[in-house]
Amino acid sequence: MRRVPILAIFGTILFISLNCSHKKNVHEKWGEWYRPSDNPVFTIDHGNNHDPILFIDSTLEYPYHLVISGWGCTPENDNNPQTYLWRSKSFSWSSNDWELVSDNYKIGCYYEYDDGIKIGDKYYIYEEGVVFTYEGSLEEASGNWKKGGTFPKNLGDDVGVFYEDGIFHLFGEYGDFPYGPDGTSLSHLTSKTGLGDWVLEDTLAVNPNPNGGDTFGVGDATIIKIGEDYYLYCDIESKGTPYRIMAWKSSSLYERFKKLGVAMSPRENETDDWDNYRIQDGDIAYIPEINKCIMVCNMKDNDGNPGGNFPKLKNSTRVVGFFYNEEE
Repeated sequence: MRRVPILAIFGTILFISLNCSHKKNVHEKWGEWYRPSDNPVFTIDHGNNHDPILFIDSTLEYPYHLVISGWGCTPENDNNPQTYLWRSKSFSWSSNDWELVSDNYKIGCYYEYDDGIKIGDKYYIYEEGVVFTYEGSLEEASGNWKKGGTFPKNLGDDVGVFYEDGIFHLFGEYGDFPYGPDGTSLSHLTSKTGLGDWVLEDTLAVNPNPNGGDTFGVGDATIIKIGEDYYLYCDIESKGTPYRIMAWKSSSLYERFKKLGVAMSPRENETDDWDNYRIQDGDIAYIPEINKCIMVCNMKDNDGNPGGNFPKLKNSTRVVGFFYNEEE
């Protein structure tokens, strides 16, 4: 891949999201995402890598940090959460260009972590109704994250977070999808602190079942602003159809999102590719260094080859990788 000199980035993921607003029509081809590699693997273990969170701050020596959930932990085994922290001085789709900081990174004791954001000097990570916070170097944060707040999990689970004009916006699973761990819609909640006092704005902010019922399940949203519009990507599945990533669009966070279509699909007939079963848990960002919007997500294959045999995954494997949007 051709290297591009680093451009100026304005500090936090908040400003990087807004920095997309100068790019016109970047998502006219919203569905044309591509893999820089047939198997864009970002993992040290082809086991259960999933639910990545990307933090970007150009003021740091290492501007890019990536938190990846592994096997998770339980209260009985809380000394080995198998969450990974990676970092890099420049952006790359290849894990060979990133440095593994820790393969035992301690945030809380959960199977995974939904989403995260940095506002000012404070990091926020959301999971299972808990808001974890930390101020300082992520490399020194392991074991030092605090439970700084809460959010109503019953009103929005598996959330994506977006910050604008002093307001935190959560989009999370709402309703009970009977065929998987999803909601039948995405709700929208707001807070001035991101730590509590949440206001439920809408239970149908993203509605894949406009005629009612539970045909489709959705979850794990990620949001970005481009121009005057907001683009939301989330997991979608139906009975017998594993996860894809669906694209939605709205001119306001307070208006319901309109469906654009499937943005990423697994290559179901490619047995030698890691994304032959499902693609999910996207986290989107604009990267000035390469002048593109990227999405990091996890992929799953259904035969464990390549990758290996992992009994907990029923002879399959999950890995994490980057996807790029066609537009520059």
